[in-house]
Amino acid sequence: MTLSTPVNNRAEVLHTLIQKGCVSIQDYPYLSGFRTRVSELSLRHSLTLDSEMIRSTNKFGNNIAYKKHILPQSEQQKAVAIYNEINRR
Repeated sequence: MTLSTPVNNRAEVLHTLIQKGCVSIQDYPYLSGFRTRVSELSLRHSLTLDSEMIRSTNKFGNNIAYKKHILPQSEQQKAVAIYNEINRR
């Protein structure tokens, strides 16, 4: 599936969700509003996402935990429609 280039942060996060099937803060360490973008997709656009807690170790040896957000196959078409809507702006 070919999608146009994302023009904003919300579209960029959704683009990754559609292409990879999942997204996490590890994909966007530079995006300070990553969790806000995921919340907007869920709350404003009613996109249902599954999540999984990932436990890992950072570069300093400290234990960390973060969520991996997963796009269910049943939401794929809806996600593409939302992407096309929010990427026009």
